[in-house]
Amino acid sequence: MKGLLFPIYREIVLGGHLLALGTASIAYTSAILMDHSPTLDLLFMAYLFSYGAYTINRSVEIDQDALANPTRTKYLQRRRRYLPGLVVTCFGLGYALAALRNLTFFTALLVPLLLSLMYSVGSKKLKPIIGVKKLKERLFVKNIVISFGWSLIPILVGLYYQEIAPILLLFAPYVFLRLMVNTIFFDVRDKYGDSKFGIRTLPTVYGLRVSFAVMTAVDILLAAYTIALIALNMMPMYMAFALFLPAYSALYRWLASKPNAGMNTLCDTVADGEYVIWGPLMHLGRIIL
Repeated sequence: MKGLLFPIYREIVLGGHLLALGTASIAYTSAILMDHSPTLDLLFMAYLFSYGAYTINRSVEIDQDALANPTRTKYLQRRRRYLPGLVVTCFGLGYALAALRNLTFFTALLVPLLLSLMYSVGSKKLKPIIGVKKLKERLFVKNIVISFGWSLIPILVGLYYQEIAPILLLFAPYVFLRLMVNTIFFDVRDKYGDSKFGIRTLPTVYGLRVSFAVMTAVDILLAAYTIALIALNMMPMYMAFALFLPAYSALYRWLASKPNAGMNTLCDTVADGEYVIWGPLMHLGRIIL
């Protein structure tokens, strides 16, 4: 069984499917917060756009990624020439499904594509504005862009249903803060490669101690934000189950501080795997509370 499951595990994690499933899980959470039953096409579109966006990033940065995650790079090298086709297929199918839903939703989905291109590919037009060609090359801009892109998921789900409920506007900052923790943690893993390529991140500029302190502070802020929203009846009581998530990230940061910590596993499986459990966790909370 181990021999059968290992290739599947490698494809899910190294192939980028885990993150795409996590995006679908956040879309699922957004839908149930609106008291809607998530549709299959909504979840499939969330998967397609996320998979397409990260495939852009990994196809462009495959050589740089070799320093931080040689195992994933070696795995993706074998399909490198197919990655551009995967991007076109994912976005093409995703936009076709979105067009069938409604024009506003379709148009809004151009924003994630633009962010993906400005982050991974870049443009010379950005240099006079922010001083760099790619968004990821500016200190904290990388973290903010990724976090902002993911925080659009609740808003996009609202546009899918043609209803921007207030609860989605409150949920978006929650997503943003969760992703800030994740992106900084990945910067810790990628510190050596980022330093070599001159990419300014929190770990490369201020060191690991400050980086871990910032992640802890964000988790505390996130827990306080969640408790406040529940206490003010602005979020349902089952949102209390989300308090598990800051504790979850605190646990994997603690594991990362240990000698010989397997940072690739902690990042690509444990940290990225968090988003997959959002939907089931909120669904369970909804049933219990």
